[in-house]
Amino acid sequence: MAFNNVGPLTFLAPGQTAFWSYSYGDDHGTQFASADVKTPNLGAVHLADQQRKRKDNNGVATYFVDIHNQGAGGCFHNLQGGGMS
Repeated sequence: MAFNNVGPLTFLAPGQTAFWSYSYGDDHGTQFASADVKTPNLGAVHLADQQRKRKDNNGVATYFVDIHNQGAGGCFHNLQGGGMS
């Protein structure tokens, strides 16, 4: 299941990183998240990496991703992504 526009709008200046996590009440399998880049964009290029997953004993799955701005300017983003099939 895909998702867009999830989480608070977060501004990244050049060279900054945002650390994200999102949870489900159960295991949703492999998930991928990236930056849902907003406009205006002043030259930002967002890289998503360090995709991680934790599953607790109660069945709650938490997913993690780091978003880095490698561009020359800044902009806002939140998350988009979904499961892999």
